[in-house]
Amino acid sequence: MAITPLDDLLSVDTLTGMIKIFSEQSDNRSCTALFSQQARPLLPLGDAASWDEVEYSRHMAPVSGPESPHTRAKRTTTRKRSSAMAYVKAYKDLPSSHLFLNRAPGSDMADAEAVLAIELEDLANLIANTKEFLACGALLGKIDVNPQTVPGSDLNFSVEFGNYQVPANDAWSDPTTKIRSEELIRLQRLYKDRSGINAAIGITEPGVEGSLVKNEEVREFAKEVLGIQIVRFMNLQGVNPQWETLGGLQLRFTDGTYKPEGGQVTRYFPEGRLLVLPAEARMGTVLGWAEGKVHVPAGPVYADAGSALGMIRELRGTYAYAELRTDPMGVRIYAGWHGLP
Repeated sequence: MAITPLDDLLSVDTLTGMIKIFSEQSDNRSCTALFSQQARPLLPLGDAASWDEVEYSRHMAPVSGPESPHTRAKRTTTRKRSSAMAYVKAYKDLPSSHLFLNRAPGSDMADAEAVLAIELEDLANLIANTKEFLACGALLGKIDVNPQTVPGSDLNFSVEFGNYQVPANDAWSDPTTKIRSEELIRLQRLYKDRSGINAAIGITEPGVEGSLVKNEEVREFAKEVLGIQIVRFMNLQGVNPQWETLGGLQLRFTDGTYKPEGGQVTRYFPEGRLLVLPAEARMGTVLGWAEGKVHVPAGPVYADAGSALGMIRELRGTYAYAELRTDPMGVRIYAGWHGLP
């Protein structure tokens, strides 16, 4: 029997690839992007992720004479950590009438492939929103999942990483605050004193961008030729290299919000908060991205139950697969992600 375009679209590889692509194309998910692109990959063999937190020495080695013995240095302090990983799973039922009879969005005729692609994009967006919530939580110091923080969750799940928090000396909402020359410089010094690593990247929410634009010191800076270029190319969609000269930090933005069904927009990235991180070259020493094993059908979409049970395939992290439904006739699409930032 000939393979149709829809058959190919419903294959595990195609569905999984589309879910990944749609997730990566989403805007304002800087936390997830940092972990997935720069963090050290972890490949757990079971349901739990394990990692080591190493504390390096910050002092200097002494200066000795030629006949002096070597000075003993203490071994590094290592904390062994482990945690269960998160399962983010969802499915959609697509009856045949929806696939083959309804007009495809943006078209005057039915188009099953286009309808399926749109539904997959929406499913990927749901999963990516939760991954960004988890990634932002890790950077903020605590992943906290429960039915209140992530509506619809059926478990309580938390991992504490801890971070160092310092209040601003002056409110950034005040246009007269010396954000560029004092606040950001102070923040970088505190970060270096605490961690021993230079600060290079800042992640914040769009509200802080408003404070920067209104700030008198930044506005004066914008009058300079270089400053004009920085302000002209301001961009809330993730990375913005034009911000690098503002206090030495490259600013990135995340919405840090979601809108529950029938509810109001809810914020999980605190307003007025700025996360400070090292340069991308050092991310692998401070961030880890665990993706666990997941299992999907290895056989054709329309295989009978007996053969499907005997044909199981293993993937990592993101997955998607389809199942034929008979009452009503149609297709069910499963998608998910298993891991931990």
